[in-house]
Amino acid sequence: MPRSLWILALGNFAIGTSALVVAGLLGVLAGDLHVPLGSAGAVVSAYSLTYALSAVLLGSLTSRLPRKPLLLVALLLFTLGNLGAALAPTFPLLLAARVLSAVGASLFTPVASGVAAALVPPELRGRALALVFVGVPVATVLGVPLGTWIGGTFGWRAAFWLVVGLSVVALAGVALLVRRVEVPRPTAHWLQLLQRPALRRALLVMLLLYMGQFALYPYLAPTLRTVTGLGTLGVTLLLLGFGAAGLLGNLLGGRLNDLWSGPRTLLLGLLLTAAVLLLFPVLAPSAWAVAVLCAVWGVASLAINPPQQSRVVELGPDAPGVALALNASALYLGQALGAPLGGLVAGTHLLWLGPMGGGLVLLAALLASPAFRARVPRALKPDPV
Repeated sequence: MPRSLWILALGNFAIGTSALVVAGLLGVLAGDLHVPLGSAGAVVSAYSLTYALSAVLLGSLTSRLPRKPLLLVALLLFTLGNLGAALAPTFPLLLAARVLSAVGASLFTPVASGVAAALVPPELRGRALALVFVGVPVATVLGVPLGTWIGGTFGWRAAFWLVVGLSVVALAGVALLVRRVEVPRPTAHWLQLLQRPALRRALLVMLLLYMGQFALYPYLAPTLRTVTGLGTLGVTLLLLGFGAAGLLGNLLGGRLNDLWSGPRTLLLGLLLTAAVLLLFPVLAPSAWAVAVLCAVWGVASLAINPPQQSRVVELGPDAPGVALALNASALYLGQALGAPLGGLVAGTHLLWLGPMGGGLVLLAALLASPAFRARVPRALKPDPV
């Protein structure tokens, strides 16, 4: 594996921390800026919706530009957005800063994935994508629990200052250590990719998965406090365990994709994630049961990403970077829709969030099952090198 993949993983760690740290800060943020908890979820939705829209547009507009300068511009925009969030005096300005940081993030992650896929032979693609994407589960292991603790101890702004520091380190790392690489120029537009039924189904699977998960995840910390009875330390430790399990799941998903079966790994992860969400209201009152559920959730949900990304590249070999941008858009559109969906009932019926999300993930599993999964058309398969 090229060493530069670790630097790209560092950039995703900063981005993952920024995207996920808000889930542990909604209660504190809502109280400080005097907005209802359900409305505070707009911080998640604004970021996710912007990411979903800009990933496709920027992915298409920049598909023929050099990769390394794009990574640097993306991280610069992301850093400025988080700096604005740390300094924002009002809720609307905080939303505007989150929009700017999402634009940078939406440009960085698909480009980084495309570079990773181009650096290794096809038989190592799953592990390379897992390595670059490992920054996200590491963010849930370290960034989110640390940000939750910092936000609860020093205020929510301190968590965004943490992200600013990570962003600066990632920017310097990419500038100094990532070499320039050539990636295949796309021969298909994103609208052409969306005309392929198999790719549309794959994107819908990702949309439903994250829509279901984010019906609960942004409100997980308040649920753990009010239903499970955990304090700040308990919530932080549980999120730490969730992230550690996600790190294991991401690495396991990459290896199973290459050595066992990508479609089976994807389907297994979806079914386990759905089961966790459906069982959540039953086991939520028990701290130990919730800890086990979150561990299974972390492993299952993050094991999905390597086979999903590998599948998307397989379905769009004539424009892999654009295909990955579409996949990222589906992911964050799911977050953008899931957070307000959960916000509709978060103020009164927190325990309903799990079954609501579980039903959506079950639908994703149905679409990913062999009955619906289509083979890659022969004309789309890349020629062997």
